[in-house]
Amino acid sequence: MNNTQSDNNLFYFNRLTYITPHEVALAMNGFDYDTENDELTEIQLKEVIRLRKAITRNLQLINEYKNISATQKVEANLVLTAAYIFQREDIVPVEIKERIENALQQQVKNKDW
Repeated sequence: MNNTQSDNNLFYFNRLTYITPHEVALAMNGFDYDTENDELTEIQLKEVIRLRKAITRNLQLINEYKNISATQKVEANLVLTAAYIFQREDIVPVEIKERIENALQQQVKNKDW
């Protein structure tokens, strides 16, 4: 049985333990998390950069990550939780929404929030 490229991309994305804000921004915009910037149009790249900046700023609210950059790997559930508020109904794929929701639930459970 052949998997589609999209299924393969989600397989890996859903199992990453560390991820960057940039990779999450790509996935939230419907791209493979491993997409190179030069594979995107100027408009697509601008939106990915805008989202990754927002996610990074949320991470920077935590003292431990105040100097984090958009391309640094961070524990996946933390990055996905930082991205939660930026989900857009018309853009974020359902599978990515589910992964973000799962990450938030894990953070609440593990961090005793």
